[in-house]
Amino acid sequence: MKFGIMASHQYPHDEPLGPHLDALFGTVETAAELNYDSVWTINHFQSNLATPQPISMLGALIPRTGSMTIGTGILLLPMFHPAHIAEEFATLDHLSGGRVVLGVGAGYRENELAAFEIDPESRFRRMNESLQVIRALWSGEQVDLDGEFYPLHGARCGIAPLTPGGPPIWVGAGGKQSIRRAARLGDAWYAPGNSPNPTFLSKHRAIYDEARIAAGLPVDGIERPVGVELFCAPTTEQALEMAMPYARAEYSTYAEYPALRWQRERFDELVANTLLLGSPEDLIARISELRDQGFNHVIFRPGWLGMPPEMVRESLRLFATEVFPAFA
Repeated sequence: MKFGIMASHQYPHDEPLGPHLDALFGTVETAAELNYDSVWTINHFQSNLATPQPISMLGALIPRTGSMTIGTGILLLPMFHPAHIAEEFATLDHLSGGRVVLGVGAGYRENELAAFEIDPESRFRRMNESLQVIRALWSGEQVDLDGEFYPLHGARCGIAPLTPGGPPIWVGAGGKQSIRRAARLGDAWYAPGNSPNPTFLSKHRAIYDEARIAAGLPVDGIERPVGVELFCAPTTEQALEMAMPYARAEYSTYAEYPALRWQRERFDELVANTLLLGSPEDLIARISELRDQGFNHVIFRPGWLGMPPEMVRESLRLFATEVFPAFA
């Protein structure tokens, strides 16, 4: 089992960004010292929270992350030209010494799609074509593609990636059709672990595996990441008391978007079924359930809006000390 953290770089608009970034970088350095496996940046545009952009953030994190895998969790691929992303991530591949992962998704916020004049109905077709273009450019060969959105003729990637064939590509998806698409197009499905339905992950992992097998792709020995919310304290009662006010405030902010209104209405279900707030013993039991469902890389947001950095880091320390050994 691997463990990674989200570099959750989202902040109130009326607060200075510098201190927040300094605190985040310190938290990431703490995670590297504790031998966490990965760190992931996020992507939103015109957000109700100030959100530094993920590619720039990855560049800043490279010297702070030791041997950790770094990646986007996730990049809104339809909002970018794939030739741009192919060259950016080929560059990051070199700068990181081969530690970068391109994690992508189609997006869901109406205001983001409108800002880039993207028909919401086209976003999955755009993502499919973008991944085809990126992989073709990373091959190092001349690319000739008559695409619907990104036709290329006689094109080559301006910089070949360090990793042969390019960095791994993870695809975030929540719906059945999207998960089947992730199975065909990605090296991993970045599973959302925040559904209030307690059977979501097991049922949809089976859908993913079926689609991989149908496409002639392996299901054994592959990366199986899942994103969750997690806070560790000496007792579960303390974890709930300490973390709940911050988690509730952040989820309330997300619920301002129409697609996520359910997160306010069903927050208690999220707490009961998906938010991993607990003692080391309780978290070992919850993560064992994820392992038994086939997941092998748990990625979690270590803190929420307004949570003091030292509270975040103490949770990371306790989790690494008490939980890591159970999955060594």
